[in-house]
Amino acid sequence: MRKEMERFKQQLSEQGKLQGREAVLIAFDHLLDLLDEHEEKHRLEIGARSTNGEKSKGEVESAIRAETEFFRNAVHTVIDRTVADLVHRGDKEWKKFYDRIE
Repeated sequence: MRKEMERFKQQLSEQGKLQGREAVLIAFDHLLDLLDEHEEKHRLEIGARSTNGEKSKGEVESAIRAETEFFRNAVHTVIDRTVADLVHRGDKEWKKFYDRIE
């Protein structure tokens, strides 16, 4: 997903639509960092429990993985749509995803 962030940044920069909107990409980057930190914390927790001889429940682990994947996909969708709105800003025929993209 980080590669896509760089691609979005490049795309906006090439079209001259990045200026003044760098904060949006920084905020998305911070959100991705938070997701990564959450996953790492969970892995460390599971590792510590495993070291103590505790077994994790497969159902719980599956639910946590599914939830994390859902949020990662949701973040990706929001980033993709926001950047698309920024790229197509001013196009009369573009149907915006979000109304408040400036």
